[in-house]
Amino acid sequence: MNKKNSTVLALKYRPNDFKDLIGQEYLVETVKKSIQLDKIPNAYIFTGIRGVGKTTTARIVAKMLNCTVFDDDKNPLLDQCDQAKAIAEDRHPDVLEIDAASNTSVDNAREIIENVKYSPVMGKYKVYIIDEVHMLSKSAFNALLKTLEEPPEHSKFIFATTEISKVPITILSRCQKFDLRRINKSTMFDFLKKIIVLESIEITDQALYMIIKAGDGSVRDSLSILDQANIFKAAQKIEDQDIVNMLGFARRSDIYDLALQVTDNQMNKLLLVLQDMYDRGTETSKVIQELMEVVNWALKIKINPQLLNDDFLSDEDKAFAKAVEQINEGQLNIFWQSLMKGYEEIKISPNPHLTLEMILLRSCFLMHGDSGKILDEKKKPKINFPEEKKNIKIEKLEVIQKKIEKISIQEKIKLHEDFFQFYGNEFSPLMASIILENCEIILFDKEDKILKISANKKDFPGYSELSSNLKDIYKFSFEESNDVILLHELKEIRKQELIKKEMGSDEFKKVLAKFPNAKILDIEEIERKNNNDG
Repeated sequence: MNKKNSTVLALKYRPNDFKDLIGQEYLVETVKKSIQLDKIPNAYIFTGIRGVGKTTTARIVAKMLNCTVFDDDKNPLLDQCDQAKAIAEDRHPDVLEIDAASNTSVDNAREIIENVKYSPVMGKYKVYIIDEVHMLSKSAFNALLKTLEEPPEHSKFIFATTEISKVPITILSRCQKFDLRRINKSTMFDFLKKIIVLESIEITDQALYMIIKAGDGSVRDSLSILDQANIFKAAQKIEDQDIVNMLGFARRSDIYDLALQVTDNQMNKLLLVLQDMYDRGTETSKVIQELMEVVNWALKIKINPQLLNDDFLSDEDKAFAKAVEQINEGQLNIFWQSLMKGYEEIKISPNPHLTLEMILLRSCFLMHGDSGKILDEKKKPKINFPEEKKNIKIEKLEVIQKKIEKISIQEKIKLHEDFFQFYGNEFSPLMASIILENCEIILFDKEDKILKISANKKDFPGYSELSSNLKDIYKFSFEESNDVILLHELKEIRKQELIKKEMGSDEFKKVLAKFPNAKILDIEEIERKNNNDG
């Protein structure tokens, strides 16, 4: 591992050669062989998350393309090559590195195209490294197309981007594409271990694990956090709590505690844990993100227990895994969906902490039987209907069913709205929303308390609690169907019906005669768009 003069770790240990590049074995072997066999593409494009080594790889490839010193197996010896040294020191006249973020225009592209036709001054190839290539304008991409397809033999392009989806397919089809992968935890751990030895940094393995987690597969981010922690501790040993304090993380033990309080329906305890975390300055958005991560992991280890063999698991991780053995997958899925919805709520909330409290309480309500009802519902007396109402004759059910099957879209909408109005007033609006998001009302008779609903599958989140609540007051039945139409879909169908009808009216035809481009617009949709934009 070569050290540079910079004191910043991310720059000091930036790879100079493919042998220093970690976690990208497929790319390294492919590029090396293409150069050895002289099957070099006109253009490369490297994509991946920030800090994974895209620009670094591009520079190494530029060195290899222009290297003049080789071993017996035709491998470039970059550390012995003057051309490679000149590129590393940014003084090679034939290697141009361009930042597309600040050179986006078609004029910049034309300048490159004009320059391409000239032969190299010093090296074998003129190499154009364009970083963040997705930032180029559409006209700039169009200008490059022909040159990329048939560049002069002496010119090569290397593109790097974090957003490959924004690069036109016409550009991609002219490039050899490589996806630089996130660096896995074990590879990153071994790499950082070498760094801390070279730098004489004292740090616990648990603190190092937290840095790797925060780095999220990015070498540069992981090194930057390690650098920050080393400065923060000023030559003292870095502990896991130091990383928590420095980055605003919640303690893993607190996250596990919160998750278990929800799954055990311990609402008082979870509020106390949340308050303690708030008092310590823990960032609310990170709490919900880490809870989502924990719930996701809990689901995965229930599906695949082999994940528990991970060497990076702490005693806390293993204890939590043991605790969730008794929790079924359906409950964890409900918890996940509640957190997902809650994450969006927190982003727009004027008080994120209070919002998080309500999100976790809601998760308790949804996951645990009777507690799935709104709190003050426990004070309500149970509704007991006369026996004759419970024992409705089959003949009447059949009559109502046939009647329902023949109703129009408008009547179906009215059927749903009647139910939601009744149910929302009498019981939990939260339970009503579960139906709204998953079910179609097939049959509803308010007088005789008959209800039939349909959904794509029976195991949607909240079904068991919903069924339990409904059976107390309705003659309730459920069917699975592939033809479920939810209320918002019914309304959309109705809207299109009305628009079509109106477009066929004499009045609209008269308007078209005077204004051929006239359209019928949905005012509500326009208002929603304006509100979202503004």
